[in-house]
Amino acid sequence: MPLMVAQRQQAVVSHRMNFLGRPSGPSTVSWQYKGRPWEVVRPDDGLPAERRSVQCAVCRETLTFKVHSVAATRQRQAVWRAAVWACSVIFLAGAVGVITGLGSDSNGFIVLGIVAMVLGFVIWWPTGAGADAEDGVTGHGNGWPGSMPKHQITLAEPHPEAMPELVCTRCGHQEEYFWGSHFRKSFVQKQYQAARVRFEQHTCP
Repeated sequence: MPLMVAQRQQAVVSHRMNFLGRPSGPSTVSWQYKGRPWEVVRPDDGLPAERRSVQCAVCRETLTFKVHSVAATRQRQAVWRAAVWACSVIFLAGAVGVITGLGSDSNGFIVLGIVAMVLGFVIWWPTGAGADAEDGVTGHGNGWPGSMPKHQITLAEPHPEAMPELVCTRCGHQEEYFWGSHFRKSFVQKQYQAARVRFEQHTCP
């Protein structure tokens, strides 16, 4: 499922804390990141990508990322998805070639089929990872399939426009509630209404 994107979107700029992956299970390793919040401001649709700079909270390095518009990001996601479908077609065509070769005792069909299946599967994995990671913010290895860059951008899901954030303009208090595209809309609305009631009862310290 492609990442949700918005013109103004909260994100986290993270610094990788370990040079090598730490063992976290059988044949698996994990990477620890420490980050700081950053608001991604995208250019208007139709305009070229713009460069945005942010300072890493850990190493104090000034990082410059290329930020694409919402429309351009969705187009980039569509290209990744098309590549995934193309790899799937290559894999299936190879499977058909192997089956056809077995039925006709043709080694040529079998060899070509196996090559196509291997090629389709090998390319399918990184393109699938790229489709999942494409967020329209590029640079410093961010979004490259399978990479664990030194600095990484993680986008927060854009806030529902019909549900403005509940933030006190005087003291900055924010009333939190559960929301996200993985929740049912009715559940999110119920959570928001309860949070709004709590917010209306809020008194500044």
